[in-house]
Amino acid sequence: MRRLRGDPVVAAALTAAAFVLYAITAAPSVATVFDDSLEFHVVLPTLGIAHPSGYPLYTLLGRLVSALPFGPDPAGRLNLLSALLAAAAVGVLFLVARRFSGSRPAAAIATAIFALSPTWWSQATIAEVYALHGLLVALFLLFLLRWEDERLAGGSDRFLRAAAFVCGLGLAHHRMIALLVPAALVFVFWTDGRLLREPRRWIAPALLGLAPLLLYLYLPLRGQAVTSLDGAYEPTLRGTVDWILASGYRVFITGNPFNIDRSWNDYAALLLKELGALTVIAALQGILTAFRRQARRATFLLLATLSQIGFGTIYKVQDIAVFFIPAFMLVCIWAAWGLTSYVDALSQRASAAGAGFHVPRRLMPTVFAAFLLPLLVVMLFEPVRDVVRERPQRDRSAAWSTYHLGRDMVESAADGGRIVGLGGEVTLVRYFRDVLGQRPDLRVARADSEADRMAAVEAALAAGEPVYLTRELAGAAQRYSLDAAGPLIRTSPKAAPGPAPEGGQPMGAGVVLLRGEVLAGRPAPRTVRVSLAWAATDPITEELKVSARLMNAAGEAVATVDTVPVRFAYPTTAWVPGETVEDVIDLPLRPEDPPCSYTALVILYRAADAGEVGRVTLPVGCIGN
Repeated sequence: MRRLRGDPVVAAALTAAAFVLYAITAAPSVATVFDDSLEFHVVLPTLGIAHPSGYPLYTLLGRLVSALPFGPDPAGRLNLLSALLAAAAVGVLFLVARRFSGSRPAAAIATAIFALSPTWWSQATIAEVYALHGLLVALFLLFLLRWEDERLAGGSDRFLRAAAFVCGLGLAHHRMIALLVPAALVFVFWTDGRLLREPRRWIAPALLGLAPLLLYLYLPLRGQAVTSLDGAYEPTLRGTVDWILASGYRVFITGNPFNIDRSWNDYAALLLKELGALTVIAALQGILTAFRRQARRATFLLLATLSQIGFGTIYKVQDIAVFFIPAFMLVCIWAAWGLTSYVDALSQRASAAGAGFHVPRRLMPTVFAAFLLPLLVVMLFEPVRDVVRERPQRDRSAAWSTYHLGRDMVESAADGGRIVGLGGEVTLVRYFRDVLGQRPDLRVARADSEADRMAAVEAALAAGEPVYLTRELAGAAQRYSLDAAGPLIRTSPKAAPGPAPEGGQPMGAGVVLLRGEVLAGRPAPRTVRVSLAWAATDPITEELKVSARLMNAAGEAVATVDTVPVRFAYPTTAWVPGETVEDVIDLPLRPEDPPCSYTALVILYRAADAGEVGRVTLPVGCIGN
């Protein structure tokens, strides 16, 4: 046990390094639209109901952290919570790998490789459940190993009780931890067969394992006031049980709704991408050698690994990599076991060299470190190389685009407006409305099918509400008049034909540009917004498109967007003579482009043959951000 005294220091150092790495690359606010992270950004601060299985532990923990006075906004604080939990998991994983392998350097190298793996890193920079899941898995393994050591030394069952409690917390969070229970039971009974004859010793662990499940009472209790974001949760006994068991997700095991076809080559490629070839080779060597050293622990680790890999291969979802995270952790433990023989050999060579050169005893750690350095460089070369290559994808610290989109949406809607869109799109609006308290007058309608969106628009118009679509909708151009309002599409009853508006600049083909404005700095700092008002003097029989170009002093286009008017939603053939059509086009700027030294060129052209109909040049104005 004396050799383990320095391990907490190493674990703390790995935790601190990982936290710094994850924190400086964490997203500053909302960073995604169509995934669970945005849902958690809304559910946790408002104490809502998350998707099955409900995640009550994460919800309550997230509510506490989101209310703390640090960070740019609640979403940013939740992202930092993931960074902290993921970093803590790295530290605990080192302690687990150390106890399995018996080698501190081997455990440290394998843990560092896991800490740099792309999927784990991605879950450490946004609000997601997998960082906490990884921490609970690592703690569960650690406490079982601590219990084994104490029992073999004649100690108590305190760490068995701790492992049971952590397992219960895991079941109240992400139920994949249940896959480790069969392996754990084999390990426990192999370690202490008397447990089979002493059922009283199971009472405390059983109670501690079941106690965290009371957290699921949060669902029916809180469900009396709120429901899930999709409105599907019902706070009844049947509804709660189905939610906890995630009954609707069984189809991903019993069926294949996304028609996913993965082979073992795909899973092997995933493992190599995450951990690298040398880590996989070291893990295979660990499997070959571990049973000669510690058969019981090796069997435990093998059963746990097979259960995690087995589930991942039968679960037919698109984002499968996150479900392999526990398997990646276990493979790194095997790798630590495999690296132990190399570390031992280097230690012997260092001792021999030290003795040959009469190196003082106090300098021997330095000699060993020098011999260890080549192994460290070789093993970490591939992960570090991938970090450098993938830095733009891994670093979310400047990922403000989703935040700017949401802010633009709520600022563009009229008072009392209703925004109709897909689940992720309206959830983004809810973040600004329900979490940040902006535009409480807005209402949202989640409608994932086109028929539901059309029905929601009809209902809002019948109620006299300003209604907006988040994207184009088939058939809407023929039934309604459409205008761009920032990123939204304002939907109004179809205009009646009227006289041609006065003024404006004729563009040809019966189209007049009534006005145009170009502003740099909205909706985001590196964006130029072109706002146009069109009108048709006569019925337009051919489809016309718009090309907006940002031109520098040399006449070169530094940004170009070609689009159908009104966010691809309102083709010119649907325009009514005399109606004004508001249009918005956003041009992205590169980091090196000065935003206010250009002119905007707007070209109207025929979609059929790209023949130009008319053009106009507009000055670019600058506004603050």
